[in-house]
Amino acid sequence: MTFSLELTEKNGSINGFSITNIETENETKSEVKGIYLKNSKTLKIYEKSIIYTKSKAPLNSFCYLTMSLNFTGKFNKKRLEGTFTGNFLDSTKCAEGKVILMPKEKIERKIEKIERKIEKIERKIKTKKSSSNIDNEISSILIDNQKKLELNWKNKKLKLLIWDANNEDGDRIKIKINEKAALYNYETTNKKKQFSWKLKKGENIISITALNNGTNPPNTSRIQLIDKEKKYEFQTQLNKGESATIKIIRK
Repeated sequence: MTFSLELTEKNGSINGFSITNIETENETKSEVKGIYLKNSKTLKIYEKSIIYTKSKAPLNSFCYLTMSLNFTGKFNKKRLEGTFTGNFLDSTKCAEGKVILMPKEKIERKIEKIERKIEKIERKIKTKKSSSNIDNEISSILIDNQKKLELNWKNKKLKLLIWDANNEDGDRIKIKINEKAALYNYETTNKKKQFSWKLKKGENIISITALNNGTNPPNTSRIQLIDKEKKYEFQTQLNKGESATIKIIRK
């Protein structure tokens, strides 16, 4: 599993993000918080929440890491070593072990040496992948009541599919498009609900509102929007009364 950390420290407070399974179908970016203990040169950090993920796994199956790391080595050989534990949202332990983190630049230099040897083959693979999948690639983005997304749209209509992102737990939602009810008091299930909607030229607003928290909070839904050959996939994570907003600009 590939893992990357990007951190900033100010007055002992640490903020940043982690990325796991880099450049794979399960790539996940998480918000990281923590503290830096100057006397012991120790970082105590934890993954707080998911910023985005390409994985289609249920949100309650994600393993959130907590790490205790120390600086070791001298000068340009400095690295971070320590231990980690992982927990699900319900605090059940899902992983533990030791970790060694090296500067990104050092790893990249080693990778570059390997890449130069296989550059011709890699170029052919990338070209083939780009030409066949560029319009059909789906990325799953996590949205909540604080995030507003904007999409450019070509088609006069949108096709929308919605279903429960986790196990069915009675989540109920309503969807409005340009203030008109598209779905109301709808209970999401693992079976995909599909409908089409005619868009006006210019700005169109889709709002998804949680009507309850279900039996396994928060209220989560997976939504797919289809514009001709392009597909956009989102996961909503909302508490009762909260709304997620997607702005569509039809050209």
